[in-house]
Amino acid sequence: MTEQVPAAERYKEITALATTSAQQLRRHERERAGELGEAVAAGRQRREAADEQREQVVEDVRKRWNAAMEALWDERWMQVKGMPDPDAAARASTPDDSRREVQAAYMALYSALEKPRFAASLRPRRKKDS
Repeated sequence: MTEQVPAAERYKEITALATTSAQQLRRHERERAGELGEAVAAGRQRREAADEQREQVVEDVRKRWNAAMEALWDERWMQVKGMPDPDAAARASTPDDSRREVQAAYMALYSALEKPRFAASLRPRRKKDS
């Protein structure tokens, strides 16, 4: 025959298992909460860094825009209302790539403005009095 375990002893075994399981679960939850807290802090830092980079790019673009408007000041025929909104359809790029592209576009504009104007080449040249 099999031995019968008294109910009180069996109850103690079950409660000990439940207590151990609860302690392990609490320990696991504390560890996981710590990991998640670190992940949230790291995500917050990444977001703040990205926001800062975005602000720097926007400021760089604004500076180039203002410089371009100053360069075009003599071009009275060109009517520009203000700085356009960002193009949501533009391809994704890094902040550094964006800065380089804006600088390249600004330099191309500046270079184009330095070239002789078409209308100026049609005007009769004045003869120098010698």
